[in-house]
Amino acid sequence: MNDDVHDDNYLPRILKNILDQVPDPYFIKDLDSVYIYANLPTAKLAGLRTPNDFLHRTEYELCSRLTENPYVVKEWQLQDKQVSASKKGLSLLEVHPEAVSYPYIVKKMPFYDNNNQCVGVVTYAKTLQTFTPNDFINGRCPGSLLLNRPDDFFTEKECEIIFLKLQGRTCKAIGDMLFLSPRTIESALQRLYTKVGVSHFDDFAEFCHDKNYHRYLPRRFLEYKRAMFENNYDLDEW
Repeated sequence: MNDDVHDDNYLPRILKNILDQVPDPYFIKDLDSVYIYANLPTAKLAGLRTPNDFLHRTEYELCSRLTENPYVVKEWQLQDKQVSASKKGLSLLEVHPEAVSYPYIVKKMPFYDNNNQCVGVVTYAKTLQTFTPNDFINGRCPGSLLLNRPDDFFTEKECEIIFLKLQGRTCKAIGDMLFLSPRTIESALQRLYTKVGVSHFDDFAEFCHDKNYHRYLPRRFLEYKRAMFENNYDLDEW
């Protein structure tokens, strides 16, 4: 691999040698979301010929099937800023059926220089082997899904109902998926509306969008086979 794929100001040689040999996509961007490193699996994921195609570019400047949607790119760069500002990692599920035929997990972490200063974001991607795309995910679902809850305002179980409701599911369909009655789902939704301080679904959906809950994929839906045959719900909790 050509040396100009790397920036020696940030990347020690031993790190470059390791990442060049990793079979999964790894790439590093600076604080302006400009690529300073990418390995060959990253190029293959993006449909590019060589990692050199990334160097000194942002996603807006790449000619890739994964970066054709400017709204997706904007979200990725907002994620980069969140990671670099908070100094905390972020896990996501990427679903881009028109560009890649399989979903994949992405983990973003702050990247530090020799002075322990955050100078960018390192990203790792891996195919999600255990997830089967199904009717939980449909055309209205965003391509970049958070695997970390945005905050603690909603509980995990509340998020499961929220996720399905935002995908347009009826109370009966949600109840069937979560082993709860339609009436229980209706009551839960009313309590959620009250919790947010709204009385209409459109206002509730706007609140969830503003808080990024529309992008959160609850853990239950990453364990579809186990979850569908395991009723671990306490109805009194609703």
